[in-house]
Amino acid sequence: METKHLRTCLVLLIYDVAGLSPSSAWSRRQQVQGIMGESFTFPAPVLTRGFLLYEGLGNLAVVFRRNADTNVKGKFRDRLQWDKQTGFFTITELKLQDEGQYKVDNSDGQKILTTFQLTVYKRVSKPTVDTQNCSVLCSVENDRDVTLSWTRGKEILNQTREKEILIQTSSPHLNTTLSLRLDIERHPETYYCEAKNPVSSERLRVDSEEHCAPTKTTKVKLRYIPVIPSAALLVFPGIFLFYFIKQKLQC
Repeated sequence: METKHLRTCLVLLIYDVAGLSPSSAWSRRQQVQGIMGESFTFPAPVLTRGFLLYEGLGNLAVVFRRNADTNVKGKFRDRLQWDKQTGFFTITELKLQDEGQYKVDNSDGQKILTTFQLTVYKRVSKPTVDTQNCSVLCSVENDRDVTLSWTRGKEILNQTREKEILIQTSSPHLNTTLSLRLDIERHPETYYCEAKNPVSSERLRVDSEEHCAPTKTTKVKLRYIPVIPSAALLVFPGIFLFYFIKQKLQC
């Protein structure tokens, strides 16, 4: 392993002296996203000769004559891989701290430098709902670029984003909750509360019949309204008969 690392250092030195690192006659840029805890593969192959570079650290991996050293920097030790068949670099067990600017410097034939701006996200958490009468409050743990929305079929009823909730919080990374209330209709309808970010989404189904049923008070009123006229029909003739008999006896 030490011999391989020394050979890598020698290759880097030769490239630096020759002015070949990074060596690019043609360049391109891409915005990419990764998921915390999972793997990310840079879609730019290096088959025989090239580098993977990271801002602030320099070379992370070196490929030379179809062999690679991916343990150049300790931060990515045992998490950086190179596939000899495809030429792709892969970072495993992504951390939030891994985001930043990466460069794949490919010197196979035409020299190409591909710059990747990697953003690492957590998977969005599953939303929860709280119902009061026919008003449903949907909530989810807040994080970067989280969107919370109510939908009915493909129709977006309303939505809110983290940039709006920032008006009420000092930081989007504190233990805050993103919430969105919806007054659902009483006739049968299915709604969805959806939380999503650029890498994942979760949604919760809400049925109006389940969350917007008539209250017990309403049922009681409906039950006793027809009883009152019926009782009046029995009481009023009785009172009239009582006074009629009383008048006859006085006579």
